[in-house]
Amino acid sequence: MIEPHKNRTINPAKPVKVYWNLHRDCFSVQQDGLVVCHADQVELREVTFKVYEKGRQRVLKERKKNVHAFTVGYLDDKYTDRYWDVKVVYNPYKYDSFRLWVNDSVVIKTAPAALLRKRNGKGEILCERTAPLSALSA
Repeated sequence: MIEPHKNRTINPAKPVKVYWNLHRDCFSVQQDGLVVCHADQVELREVTFKVYEKGRQRVLKERKKNVHAFTVGYLDDKYTDRYWDVKVVYNPYKYDSFRLWVNDSVVIKTAPAALLRKRNGKGEILCERTAPLSALSA
């Protein structure tokens, strides 16, 4: 379910930045620096995973989470059949970047597509199985 924020709309020609909102227990979607909606599930294409190191360092120093890591891409509403089974994780206390869940030594910087969904009350990021690992890690 996508819930518009303050009657804002999304321009599909521009990328969005998506992050897990700890206060709302959902994903927040930003465009042009403003939150445009909240959602339990977001599908993106042409994805880049971004961690702002200054924000991460503040988390480590204060031991208090802040928004500093994003999944960036274009909303993908084509709803094509995809097999989402490459799980991506990020933990500011363990890593300085997004990582492959099954092998956290693999840094994930980009992916052709990603599904961000709420599962068991937590945010989860999945990429397509068809994406070769060489395309995922850089």
